Amino acid sequence: MKVLKSFKQYIQWDESFNTQSILAVLSNIEYHMTYPERFLKNDPTSTVVLIEVDGQKWVIKRANTKGILHCIRRAFLPSRAFKNWNNAKKLLSMGIDTMQPIALLEERWGIIRGRSYFISNYIEGLDALHFFACGAKPNHLWQSAAENICNMMKKLAAHRVSHRDLNLSNILICSQQKPFLIDLDAMCQYKWHVLAKRAAMKERKRFMENWSEAPNVHEQAEQLFSRLLQN
Repeated sequence: MKVLKSFKQYIQWDESFNTQSILAVLSNIEYHMTYPERFLKNDPTSTVVLIEVDGQKWVIKRANTKGILHCIRRAFLPSRAFKNWNNAKKLLSMGIDTMQPIALLEERWGIIRGRSYFISNYIEGLDALHFFACGAKPNHLWQSAAENICNMMKKLAAHRVSHRDLNLSNILICSQQKPFLIDLDAMCQYKWHVLAKRAAMKERKRFMENWSEAPNVHEQAEQLFSRLLQN
């Protein structure tokens, strides 16, 4: 892992990837944000794009700012890019599937942080919202995918980790129905067991509310998860 600090930037990257390619992207990162292969998300809080580097697909997530007052309020907090970087490494060390962190960049002016950028590998998959959609026919893959998601949730709880935004679009279903957890900005690992247990119960409750709040999710999927999470 390499770290580069300057008055205007903080950069960190994984040396197992091609360093020259990483630095080329980081040195002209706004060009890639403006002219990507594809926009995956673009709203006031964050912009997510897909780019191709050395024949590999990478994702850049930029945490957008709301002006100088917003930057000052967050001066002493870790950037969202740093949270994604750190939390992805933490999940991978626990054996929980998520994106591979490649690099991060923060704009800095002394203690004031501006926009931050998190680069990871691209995960080919379908989010759970569409995987279990009404238009899809229930099949034998639903059972294994649901079981894998529930096992992932149990593993998170065992490590006293709460994702804190476990909605259906933040779980990607990939080959062999393996779930990959994404969007790790709000993730928290608790020191005390009682707090972790309370957070795990809240996360389960919120996860099941996702199914009832999403009108295009298949009724059989909701019933499947309700049964599995009772065990």
